[in-house]
Amino acid sequence: MTEGEVQRHRFGPLTIFLKKLLNEIWVASSRDEKRKGEPEALPEKPEWVRMALPGEFSEYRFTPVLPDKPVVINTEHSYRFMSTTRTKVYSRIPVFARITPASREDLIIAEIPTVVLSETWFGTFTEGELSYALSSTARRILTEDLMEPHLVVCPMVIWNDSTDELKFEKLCLRVDRLSIFSKENAFWSDETLITYNGKDSDTDMEMARMIPAEAAGGALVSKPRSPVKKSMGLRTFKLLKDFHIPGF
Repeated sequence: MTEGEVQRHRFGPLTIFLKKLLNEIWVASSRDEKRKGEPEALPEKPEWVRMALPGEFSEYRFTPVLPDKPVVINTEHSYRFMSTTRTKVYSRIPVFARITPASREDLIIAEIPTVVLSETWFGTFTEGELSYALSSTARRILTEDLMEPHLVVCPMVIWNDSTDELKFEKLCLRVDRLSIFSKENAFWSDETLITYNGKDSDTDMEMARMIPAEAAGGALVSKPRSPVKKSMGLRTFKLLKDFHIPGF
């Protein structure tokens, strides 16, 4: 990377601008309606963020990573699962673009979301967590036209291992536990198995920690933020009987 030169990189709707000055890296970004093609031109008055680094670096790496908070996903329709029912759904989640020096992947300069996600609260008044709200829905069937260069396809197997009927309209996916794989210009996460045991506080969530069958032969591109394989007792579903808070 030449001193003072402005580099432009497109990631779906996001364009990132980089400029190097001695041991500083300057970062700016913009978004548009495009998904592919040439990066946007540098704005007339870019909002640069300057970062002084512990040394000079000439090469920088971009890595796609999943969001830093759980993601709340709407279903296409309200779901009803009879006892002992198992099914697979897919959700597409926008990545963050992580910037690091090529020789220091532990030195995270910035993480810029390709799509700005709104924040929401998932849970009750007294118990829950700050999450991102996803505008797109989970799907039973995924077609090629739905693949985009800034989205990760997250397969989820939902298993109602209870004697009760499971009825829900939203689910919360802990994306910080997922890896990202690449195959034929598409990103995939490892599969998540969500087991419902009769009440939401007893939901188990397990990450397969391997490339899903749909992306067999692909390559690992980023590891989980939080390498936890299995979690128990997480609130995962917004049940249809849950108290409704407008906007949540």
